Amino acid sequence: MHKVLNWIVNLIPEQYRIGIAIKKVSYTLGKLAIAGLMYGKVGTMVGSKLSPDQVVQIQTAAAGISAALLTAIQDWARVKWPDAKWL
Repeated sequence: MHKVLNWIVNLIPEQYRIGIAIKKVSYTLGKLAIAGLMYGKVGTMVGSKLSPDQVVQIQTAAAGISAALLTAIQDWARVKWPDAKWL
């Protein structure tokens, strides 16, 4: 298994590996921030005052908005640094 994983990693050019890692970490942090808001104390407080259907609608909207926001940030970064191939 380890050999297969190393073989797959070696298919990716070295200059892209760091860029891919940065991109994945950024997306993950953004998603964690949104999830923390929706499922933490804020989610509990909001959920106690709404019906389950309303909570699902809010969570779906938050997921859509966060995905759109992360895509907008990536597009902005592409315009700001057009020579960065990993964006």
